Amino acid sequence: MSGMKQISIEQLIPGMFVVEMDLPWYRTPFLFHKRLIRDVETIGVMKQHGVQHVTIDTTKGLDVQALAHMPPVKAEPFPGTLEAGQGGDEATPNAGSVSMDGGESQVAALYGEAQEAVERIFADLERGVPPTPAATKVIVGGVINQVLNDRSALLLHSTFLKVKQFDRSLGAHALDTAILSLVVAVESGVDPSLYEHLGAGALLHDVGYVRLPRNLVRKRDECNESEQRLLEQHTQLGLTVLGEQSGFHQEVCRVVVEHHERCDGSGYPRKVKAQDISPLAQIVGIVDLYDKMVSRRGGRPAMIPHDAVRQLFLVGERGQYPKPLVEAVIRSIGVYPVGSLVRLNTGEQAVVVGVNPEQRLKPQVKITGGPHGESYLNPEQVDLSLPSQDKVSRTVLRVLDPVQERVNIAMYLGDVTDQAA
Repeated sequence: MSGMKQISIEQLIPGMFVVEMDLPWYRTPFLFHKRLIRDVETIGVMKQHGVQHVTIDTTKGLDVQALAHMPPVKAEPFPGTLEAGQGGDEATPNAGSVSMDGGESQVAALYGEAQEAVERIFADLERGVPPTPAATKVIVGGVINQVLNDRSALLLHSTFLKVKQFDRSLGAHALDTAILSLVVAVESGVDPSLYEHLGAGALLHDVGYVRLPRNLVRKRDECNESEQRLLEQHTQLGLTVLGEQSGFHQEVCRVVVEHHERCDGSGYPRKVKAQDISPLAQIVGIVDLYDKMVSRRGGRPAMIPHDAVRQLFLVGERGQYPKPLVEAVIRSIGVYPVGSLVRLNTGEQAVVVGVNPEQRLKPQVKITGGPHGESYLNPEQVDLSLPSQDKVSRTVLRVLDPVQERVNIAMYLGDVTDQAA
């Protein structure tokens, strides 16, 4: 391809535009490999992580012989058509870091009020009363404001409740799906005029389940093939429910009926492919998948968040979701999502309490135990992306299973959410 040139890392200089590295993106600190190299520090980080060769685009940046710098490249927004292969640039610094400047009690109150309202919607549905656009608008409006103000605190509180409660309701799952869907939308550059439709669609994506036998819905992770076919009708039933109340936007209806469609045509109910699936439905679909993986339900234990992230990467590789969307979700939740239990290179044990989008492999953690298995009475919170006060360079070595390690994750997340309460 014209303008493309593979060079060694030693030839790379600021002003060049990299389109590919010789390592997968998830093995580097860079969410997107397409980037303008702005400084020598970035090149140093690439070398530290083992990058040896890169492909540059000389039509967007300097060639090997050039000396001058190119002007900054504007970040690419999330494509409205979600076409595979499109990418973006880096996130705003600290956009996903946990804010400890207060407000956690307000976040808990907002979440509690929103959850109560969502539960009322599902209770009304059980009695045959369909939801109204006005009811969802109030809930979504509050969530959007909080996501734009401090999405980290809202995600932290959501995770805290998820690991604390054994079996969450349809309403709780709906609210968590709406929250993370809106976070992904903001992170991806979705047009803000679509936030309200996205949030409403996410809140209502599973309303069709109320028209199915309750026992069947309760055991939906252990169904046989015929029962699964019946459960799959919840998307069309959901559309029917919305049709009983006028006023829902077409995009909301598309989210409800299309959130289980997949780009490769393997989804349902219509088995349509990428170009025929609503981009908002794709966001809700992948967030729905992630939330189900990391939630305990019935007799099924929750998946370790880091393992769920790997599953997201695989569905992107299989073509079920656009890779830019998968990357946006992982940027939103982190390679080591909040609530992950990890072992550090120092031998210490820690719980992830915040993510750093700029340095996804260096989350914010609460160190809970020492290298010899001892528990710390006063866990220390450390941002692995910053120089430590004790001059110790800490990195995540591996992910641990809280069940095997007998660690109550909620206890440490609760400490964080209560600090400003």
